Amino acid sequence: MKAPHSATYQDNYADAAMTVRTRPNMDRDQQRNRNLAELRLLPAQRTSTSAFESPDLRFNKARRRRRSEQVPPVIVEYRRSYRVLIVSALLVSLAASFVTLSAGFQLDGSQNSFYTFRKWYTGLNGTLELEFKTEQPNGLVLYTDDGGTYDFFELKLVEGALRLRYNLGGGAQIITVGRELHDGHWHKVQVLRNDEQTSLIVDGVSQQRSTKGKEFQFGKFASNSDVYVGGMPNWYSSKLALLALPSVIFEPRFRGAIRNLVYADQPGGSTRRQEIKQQRDIKCGDVPCDHGELPARERPLRGVRGGNTTDACERNDPCQHGGICISTDSGPICECRNLEYDGQYCEKEKAPSEATFRGTQFLSYDLGQTGAEPIVSAQDAISFYFRTRQPNGLLFYTGHGTDYLNLALRDGGVSLTMGLANGKQEMHIKPSKVRFDDHQWHKVTVHRRIQEISSITSFCRLVTVVDDVYTDHSHIAGKFTMLSSSRVYVGGAVNPRALLGARVHTNFVGCLRKVEFSADTLNLNLIDLAKSGSKLIQVAGNLEYQCPSGDPQDPVTFTTRESHLVLPPWETGKQSSISFKFRTKEPNGIIVLATGSKQPRAKNPVLIAIELLNGHIYIHLDLGSGASKVRASRRRVDDGDWHDLILRRNGRDAKVSVDGVWNDFRTPGDGTILELDGHMYLGGVGPAYNSVSWPAAIWTATLRQGFVGCLRDLVLSGKAIDIAAFARVQDSASVKPSCHVQANVCNGNPCLNGGTCLEGWNRPICDCSATLYGGPTCGRELATLAFNGSQHMTIWLGNGQGTKTQTEELVIRFKTSRPAGLLLLTSAESNSPDRLEIALVAGRVRASVRLSDREKNLLAGQSVLNDNNWHTIRFSRRASNLRLQVDGAPPVRAETILGRHSTMEIRSVHLGGLFHAEEEIQMTSTMPNFVGQMQGLVFNGQRYLDIVKSLGPELSALPSATFKLTARFVNSPAGQPYHAATFRSKHSYVGLAMLKAYNSISIDFRFKTVEPNGLLVFNGGRRNDFVAVELVNGHIHYTFDLGDGPVTMRDKSRIHMNDNRWHQVSIRRPGPKTHTLTVDDSFEIISLTGNNMHLELAGILYIGGVFKDMYSKLPASISSRSGFEGCLASLDLGDASPSLTSDAVVPSSLVVSGCEGPTKCSQNACANRGNCVQQWNAYACECDMTSYTGPTCYDESIAYEFGNNKGMVQYTFPENAQADTEEDNIALGFITTRPDAVLLRVESATTQDYMELEIVEGNVFMVYNIGSVDLPLGEIGTKVNDNAYHVVRFQRKGGNATLQLDDYNVQALTPQSHHSTVFNTMSNVQVGGKFSRNGRNRIERPFAGVIAGLSVNKLRILDLAVERDPHITIRGDVQLVTGVLDRNDLQRMQQTLNSTRQTPASGYPGALDDLIFSGAGSGCRGDDEDDCTPPFESGSGDDLITPVYVPPTKQTTTSQQGNSLSTGGSSSGGVITNGTERACDDEDCVHGSGDYGETTEQFTSTSTARGSESNNEMVTITTTGRSDVTTEQHQGSSSSSSSGSTPSYATTQSSSSSNSGGSAASTPGQVSTTSSVATTSTQRATSSSTSTSSSTTTTTTTTTTTQATPPPEIRSTVTERDTTPYDVYIAGGGMGGSGRNDHDRMQLPDEHHPLPPLPPPIPPQDPPPYGPYGGNTYNTNMNNYRPKGKGGRINSIEEERTAMIIGIVAGILIAVVLVILLVLWLKSNGDRGYKTESEKAAAYGSHNPNAALLGNTSTNGSYHQQRQHHMQGGGGGGGAGQQQHHGQQQMHNGHNGNGNGGGGGGGGMMSSGSGSLGYGSDGRPQMAGLVQPKAKKRDSKDVKEWYV
Repeated sequence: MKAPHSATYQDNYADAAMTVRTRPNMDRDQQRNRNLAELRLLPAQRTSTSAFESPDLRFNKARRRRRSEQVPPVIVEYRRSYRVLIVSALLVSLAASFVTLSAGFQLDGSQNSFYTFRKWYTGLNGTLELEFKTEQPNGLVLYTDDGGTYDFFELKLVEGALRLRYNLGGGAQIITVGRELHDGHWHKVQVLRNDEQTSLIVDGVSQQRSTKGKEFQFGKFASNSDVYVGGMPNWYSSKLALLALPSVIFEPRFRGAIRNLVYADQPGGSTRRQEIKQQRDIKCGDVPCDHGELPARERPLRGVRGGNTTDACERNDPCQHGGICISTDSGPICECRNLEYDGQYCEKEKAPSEATFRGTQFLSYDLGQTGAEPIVSAQDAISFYFRTRQPNGLLFYTGHGTDYLNLALRDGGVSLTMGLANGKQEMHIKPSKVRFDDHQWHKVTVHRRIQEISSITSFCRLVTVVDDVYTDHSHIAGKFTMLSSSRVYVGGAVNPRALLGARVHTNFVGCLRKVEFSADTLNLNLIDLAKSGSKLIQVAGNLEYQCPSGDPQDPVTFTTRESHLVLPPWETGKQSSISFKFRTKEPNGIIVLATGSKQPRAKNPVLIAIELLNGHIYIHLDLGSGASKVRASRRRVDDGDWHDLILRRNGRDAKVSVDGVWNDFRTPGDGTILELDGHMYLGGVGPAYNSVSWPAAIWTATLRQGFVGCLRDLVLSGKAIDIAAFARVQDSASVKPSCHVQANVCNGNPCLNGGTCLEGWNRPICDCSATLYGGPTCGRELATLAFNGSQHMTIWLGNGQGTKTQTEELVIRFKTSRPAGLLLLTSAESNSPDRLEIALVAGRVRASVRLSDREKNLLAGQSVLNDNNWHTIRFSRRASNLRLQVDGAPPVRAETILGRHSTMEIRSVHLGGLFHAEEEIQMTSTMPNFVGQMQGLVFNGQRYLDIVKSLGPELSALPSATFKLTARFVNSPAGQPYHAATFRSKHSYVGLAMLKAYNSISIDFRFKTVEPNGLLVFNGGRRNDFVAVELVNGHIHYTFDLGDGPVTMRDKSRIHMNDNRWHQVSIRRPGPKTHTLTVDDSFEIISLTGNNMHLELAGILYIGGVFKDMYSKLPASISSRSGFEGCLASLDLGDASPSLTSDAVVPSSLVVSGCEGPTKCSQNACANRGNCVQQWNAYACECDMTSYTGPTCYDESIAYEFGNNKGMVQYTFPENAQADTEEDNIALGFITTRPDAVLLRVESATTQDYMELEIVEGNVFMVYNIGSVDLPLGEIGTKVNDNAYHVVRFQRKGGNATLQLDDYNVQALTPQSHHSTVFNTMSNVQVGGKFSRNGRNRIERPFAGVIAGLSVNKLRILDLAVERDPHITIRGDVQLVTGVLDRNDLQRMQQTLNSTRQTPASGYPGALDDLIFSGAGSGCRGDDEDDCTPPFESGSGDDLITPVYVPPTKQTTTSQQGNSLSTGGSSSGGVITNGTERACDDEDCVHGSGDYGETTEQFTSTSTARGSESNNEMVTITTTGRSDVTTEQHQGSSSSSSSGSTPSYATTQSSSSSNSGGSAASTPGQVSTTSSVATTSTQRATSSSTSTSSSTTTTTTTTTTTQATPPPEIRSTVTERDTTPYDVYIAGGGMGGSGRNDHDRMQLPDEHHPLPPLPPPIPPQDPPPYGPYGGNTYNTNMNNYRPKGKGGRINSIEEERTAMIIGIVAGILIAVVLVILLVLWLKSNGDRGYKTESEKAAAYGSHNPNAALLGNTSTNGSYHQQRQHHMQGGGGGGGAGQQQHHGQQQMHNGHNGNGNGGGGGGGGMMSSGSGSLGYGSDGRPQMAGLVQPKAKKRDSKDVKEWYV
């Protein structure tokens, strides 16, 4: 091959390779052919056929062949190797070029990563194309402009979308296309220009904009900039004027790959693929860049990774804190992306970017001054930290035109105003009792986001957050699309008053840190830019880029008597000085205490102390040779103003100054050096368990009274101390690093229950000593001790070491009826007579103080105090000054010299009596022991009764005191909850100030809820410290961490706390390592062994929950993932009792004052028998046992259809989830026609345990075995293979189980023998059949139909199947179906009845127009049930009960002992039901509520006055499963002997006992026959009429009447009321219906009417085995009350003739009607796929244990067979003639019998599947007109036979 050809080959092959690369979808052969054609390797088309070879060619071949023969073989091989080497090198080079072109240009996103390309000639119709691939959502893709004037094109990624921003002179335009383009795939981008139209196309998706103006030329080509890809050169940072869009220099750089950059780079030139511009051609502005002068990392191509060099970063990435590793020839280097770290490997933490502003300095930029485009974005954010003492000042301003955002500090709160388009918004964040001008660092974050609502309206959301806690939200809607910023001011402005939205007129004074402004992808750190000298930022004034670390002038506030700071030892010596400033309103408190060790030959340990006592400053100084106590102030200093104190000493000489008034003093003895080696305590001495000692002369320390007020400017021996810094790292909750004054804290009387409020320093002080309550606001019940004369309480101080005091202060309350008794007595060592005694003497209080050999007694109490009322004793001693006061009487004072230095030694304190410590025997005392009660004991600042109660039985757990208690605590009267608040949602919470728990914890609150879980209290802290209280499964969990690991305490209460009752929670930390939890009467205590003594909390205290995103960040030991919902009250936190609404620093609109009760579950809240779960403001429906789903169990569940070809859904439990269950709950819905199938089977993995739900002969059964024998449980009263939707529920607890089908009776099984209670290792669930025992491939007894809503122990298996759970296996003919209930005929019929039933004037669906409806079944028309009298109450006095529409309920078919049976009479009061009765489904309803598809209609005949002999009957027609009946009205005769009329009662009764009955009696003139007639709604014909007169009221509606032979009359007397005596008449005919069940809400005979004696039945002659109370044969519930008279007999021939004529006419009419009905039925009523309930009742078999209840022995009779038998005649007129049906005999237990014709009223006709009731030879009732089955051969393995 020739050399020119080789070059051509390489060039053309490169083009071909690019062609091949750009056609990835082209066929390989087509590519090869195309490449050969493009390469033009041969000058003409060639062929391999030798016939076309020329002679010259053949000659040359021959010559080459001869030469090759002459060349030695070695040379030939060498030539071949050389050629192979050349070709290989060429192929490698081509492959590398191909890979490079395919991969594109790589950019790593570092600070110097970018490419420079030639200028783009856009013209008027220019195009630009490129492809990119990245995984970063943000980055600058491409930029070019006109050299810094106006025009520019910027292409960048913003949150995964590609945004083109451009300007062609008519204003900037923005086009955004795509989403999630950072997916790591290649995306093609095109920018197309067409005059004023500009389009952006990404992957074929296009958007375009039009440019305003007349000029559309892009700048001038000569002065236009190059095209920059991936980022901008760094030299632009100093030449921002050369950029038309200066903000582009701050955009994040692109990290990824770019290829195929195509555009025209010359005027008139065509588009072509661009190459990287060479460095020699790159210019930095107008001059070439001097790359030699730039550092290596600053060179333009520095960010581009090399080719095949080994990547050092992949081997070992040394970069820390998010640094980006870049491989170089000299090794990896790190680019620190995290601006807070620096160093070679980003390992050093940089000093924060901060600056100090003093009112004249500020930062700014103004893009409008240079004509540059503003920064625009869809969202922006401002964040910074500030620290100041000034309450007002401008913090930040940004805006463009009339749009602005002004952020300032106003009155100590953060103020923000914003204007956008025409909308304005303002917010002011200033929490209660919180100020931000406290010279502490505070963080502010402002976020704005634009959301487009429509093409003309947008929505801007504004969120401001201070300290990540205090939040405010707002929004503005208007005509805007972007946020713009061309001006920014930081810390102030030239004239802040002139700025838009200004609310303050001064600049900021203080420190700012990390001021960042971000707009979409742009992020500007303004202080860093100013510090680095960026041309963007202008600095006004001399700005210091640092803030002072500490300032001794910073004040601190001690908020409680226990708050204090611990400072290092004070270095003193012979000379020392101390000075500080203070302010307070409280008269007592220790300010400074510093001690040292006792030196050799020294008298006392050295110390210095400064205290505030009774409003004056006292100095205590002891150099070891004697103590000196000096009052330094001449006037009181507890006035709330600042006061200066200076103390200087030189040896023994010292002088002190308060507010410039000096006082000299000298210490006794010869000590001159003050050596303090102990810690200095500032503001107090800490908790009682602190091992700090002080002399008795420091009274405030003895009384545990710390300083409450402000302190600042502390200087020790000339060294300024930043006490605020100590406060920030120690007890920052109790010691605030600021000082503010709150006036009038007692306004509104915060003290409850009669407590007295005193003004403290920024806090109210409640004096509760005269009340029964304690706590910060006198709201908490006091602990009360009861003494019986032999009980006592003893306190050993200092663990038995005792203490010495010069002052005592005592408060105690008592109640007694005894005139004398010892209340309190102190004792010392056995050789010391010192004591203090408080006793009741002759009904008055005596205080006796004895020091050494001197004693002083005080007597107080003007009245008798042993009146069994509470009295308060207050006693105090200040050295020789004594004071005693009882209740509110004037105090008794005395002053006397007591002992040396007035010092008392106290070792123990006794309450109620003096007992020996070891022997527990009473010691010698002049006073009897106390009998009564005590409470509220406070001795020298310690509330010992509260401490003892909080310790429970662990009375020796404290290091500071030990207790002995034999008296008992009694319950104090519970006070009303105070400061109650309702948390309406689990997502609500409030924030309070940080919990004061550094040294000790005291939390009390009350709550009530119905929710079992929720977070109540949480406060995080430094490191891992936290404290939390939560409700977990109805119990309180208290969890905390002091740094030694989390500890959880739980209450041991037997009850669950979510019972909607108030519960009290108390949490204490009485000792350094002792924690207690008390919940109601449950007490828990724990003693820790860790070394950490302090709970270092931070942030705010969350009550009721935390914000949503915080739950995932809570410590793992906290289980709550939602907040508390309920009432919270009586919250006491140490010395404060905050209100959850008014005192909340973070309020919530979902937390309101007062306790709102929960929204209660209503009975109809959940459909389809769903379980209503009570919640606080709502309820939830548990639908697991319903087969339905949805919020109210109304929605159709997931359903699968199992075909005829066998199928199964199997769920296999994971190995770690194969649980042992003691309780099982299974529910499902199904539709099927198969009489035998397995619905579901649950198997065990380790045992033979199983549960199998199956259908046997059309009945549903559950057979289960839990380790012993098979236990069957089923419902055999109802067939389920009727193609109707059924729901079956099975519940097992141990060996006992229940099963319920639909709404029928619950079937229960309680095994008699001992059975196992646990189902072991539940492994799999088989749905739709079961696997054969021989193998897993064959399905036995497969189910065919639909199964829906399957739930196995709350596991929705079919739902998992839809979600393709890996544990689900679907086999065979199974498919997902929807609309199951819509396809079901019965369900559709029920829905039609419920939704479209005609509503008459009464307003109740289903009530026919010819009925008198009486108010929802209550006998009242009124809408308000309270206005009506219940119709079935005894003694209501009503003489007439109008007929009531009774919406029927699906009836049970299961017999229970004591249920009634009707053998021939109608139902109670003439109400014929379909063999059963339903339960009332509403707690307030009367009989008849509910609707399950049946309709019962009740009719009455004429009623006459008392004493008449008219025959008045009540006849009823019942239709089941149909909505329409055809009725004919018949009016009976009536007569009266008086002008008034007494209407007849038709009262329904139910009885739980057995009933008797007989054939119905009828009158000659009126014999009613009931018949079931099914017609369509359009064929309904109903007529009614009412006849009234002065003596008669008639309302009679019957069906056709006919003549019948009257049966014998059966009477029994019932005493109802003396004024209305009635006979009880058992009326009816045929199978009138069954008696009522036990649970019916009707008037019970055993409650109001004694049951009458029941006569035996007439037929047959031999009494049946089911006697009057034994076998449910008789029915006394069907009582038809008639006035006394002759009865229902025919007494004359005329009457007999009349009856015969009527009978003949009625017979003819019946025949005609039957023919018509038969024709109509044949036309309209086709073969149905379901049965009505009455048909089911008629089809119950002889094996049914409910047959006695139903009076039916026929089984499996078809619907048509039953109807044919209904049309046949039975017994007439109550005759006893027998009839055999079709020659078939019934065989039951070896007895044969024929059905007897029913008597009276019914003739041979039955209503809706009911039949005439007769008796077989065995005495059992049988139905006439039904086919009697043949005897069935039983199988011992038949489940149904097992069950029977």
